[in-house]
Amino acid sequence: MGKLIYEDLTFKIRGSLFNVYNTHGPGFREETYKQSVLVDFEQEGVPFEREKTYPIIYRGKQVDEYRVDVLVYDKIILEVKSVAELHPRFEAQVLSYLKATKLKLGLLVNFGSDELIIRRLVNPHLKEYE
Repeated sequence: MGKLIYEDLTFKIRGSLFNVYNTHGPGFREETYKQSVLVDFEQEGVPFEREKTYPIIYRGKQVDEYRVDVLVYDKIILEVKSVAELHPRFEAQVLSYLKATKLKLGLLVNFGSDELIIRRLVNPHLKEYE
């Protein structure tokens, strides 16, 4: 089995996510979890940028922009949810972000269920960008 993309970085991110979930548990709104994760990142020295925007270009013109929840280490998209269960459209959302940003990895995280859910999503268009 091959090595995971950014394994060491995602290990550190996962640590912060579990710190937040173990403290709060399920039930809070999404923004509470986002803010808590950012506090943990600051405490742990994990570099991040909140709500980074990326232009969507079509035929040389910007037609829209995407705003990712958190960009971590300038490499990893972190999309935070607080819902009873993850809908497939949330994965599609992260995959669209990966395509638009040309980044390799996104983490879709759900704090809203009885256990913390972390899904690693690798950019399926990766070969196009390397």
